[in-house]
Formats: sequence, structure tokens, C-alpha cells
Amino acid sequence: MSILQIAGIALITVGAIPLFKLGDIEAVFPENNPTIIPIAIIVLGSIVFFISFLGCCGAIRDNQCMLSSYAFFLLVLVVIQVVLAVFAFLYTATLAQLAYDGFNKLFEQALSNQEARIAVESIQRGFSCCGSSGPASWGVTIPDTCCDAGTQCSITNSFQNGCASTISEWVEGSGLLIAWFAVSFAAIQLIGVVFACCLAN
Repeated sequence: MSILQIAGIALITVGAIPLFKLGDIEAVFPENNPTIIPIAIIVLGSIVFFISFLGCCGAIRDNQCMLSSYAFFLLVLVVIQVVLAVFAFLYTATLAQLAYDGFNKLFEQALSNQEARIAVESIQRGFSCCGSSGPASWGVTIPDTCCDAGTQCSITNSFQNGCASTISEWVEGSGLLIAWFAVSFAAIQLIGVVFACCLAN
């Protein structure tokens, strides 16, 4: 397996992990779609993985046409990847703020709406957090999802970190991770383009 195939698999993994987690907090983004960047990274990783076969075949057969095609497509992917990374760098802070504000709005609705409450409790369980700013947000009655499963939940043994800041920090961290990985693998792929051009010539 070539380095570029490994890079493709790594990109798929880096995109898939936050994508699955974003499904748990989709109620926080009623008017936005935060899954665009992870999905794009997964698609790019898949294309890189399959295009690398073209390069391998061209190198084995010493086929100039295949190597040139491989270098061209890989260069296009590098450009797209860098654009996505820049977009992720610029958009991540905004998305984190949207997550923070979105959860606070959802929590306000949860105090009187059962559907919103179910969504909030699901987030609390998945992110080990409680309320908008901590367990005190719930008042006297704290839901069981604010504590580890199987424990009698109270304000003393509940998760002390608020979900709004927890989700916001997770979104920002995931976005920056995707961006840095995209830039790193773009650099690796650019080296692949150079080697392919050298072999083709």
C-alpha cells in the first residue's frame, strides 16, 4: 500500500469521526449544516485512495499517460483540499459560536418542550455535560443524563461542565483538526505529484 493510499484512508477517518458525533448535536444547528466539511474530506479521501491505484499502475507499467493523468488529478485534489482547509480555518470559530448559541436556545425550549428536552438529554449523555452552563441551569431537579449511568443524580455528583461551552470547544477543536490534517496531507500529495511528473518525464 502506497503512502497516498494511507493518506486517503487517514482523510476518510478524520472526516468520519466528527461526522458521526455531529449527528448527536444536529438539533443545535436548526438552520445550518455543519457536516459539509467532514463529508467533503471523506469524499476527497476516497478519491485520493482510488486515484493512487492509477499512480501505482502507471509506475509499475512505466506508462507516461497514466502517470501524467495521475499527477494532474492529484494536483486538482491538492488545490481542493487546501481550499477546504482554508474554509475550515475561517469557518470553525463561527460554527463554534453557532453551536454555543444554538444549545442555549435549545435548552430554553427544553424547559417547556418535551422534544427539545429529549435532544438536550441526549447531548448531555453523549458529551458528559449538564445544562447550558452547569447543573445549576436545571434548578432543583437534575435529569439522570447529567450523571454517569446507574448513579443517583444530584448536583454534587453531576457533570459540572455546561454543554454550551463543551459543544462549542468540541466543534472548534474538530474543525481545526480537520483543517490541519487536510493541509498536511495536501503537502504529502504535492510530493506525490512531483514524483509522478519526474517518472512521467
